[in-house]
Amino acid sequence: MAVTADSIKQSLRIDLSDDDTIIQTYIDTAVAYIQNAVDSTHTVEQLETYPQFNFAVSLLVQFWYSNRDTDMKETPYQVVSMIQQLRGKIIGN
Repeated sequence: MAVTADSIKQSLRIDLSDDDTIIQTYIDTAVAYIQNAVDSTHTVEQLETYPQFNFAVSLLVQFWYSNRDTDMKETPYQVVSMIQQLRGKIIGN
């Protein structure tokens, strides 16, 4: 199940649709970021079969949205951990 703007808004308790475009941009960017960090030879559809993928996308989008006015230098530890788990699962298969 893909991460959607509505699922992000629900997690962040956002009721308005003013930021839907930026949230969707964050989702698209997070999907590409995590796909490339894990294994760019796997399609998004293949990666979405792992719960860690969608969780990492959701966490990263929420982080970017919540911290868009600050200097973000590092990817959150939880996202890095999910990426590492996905790499292990893919290499193990």
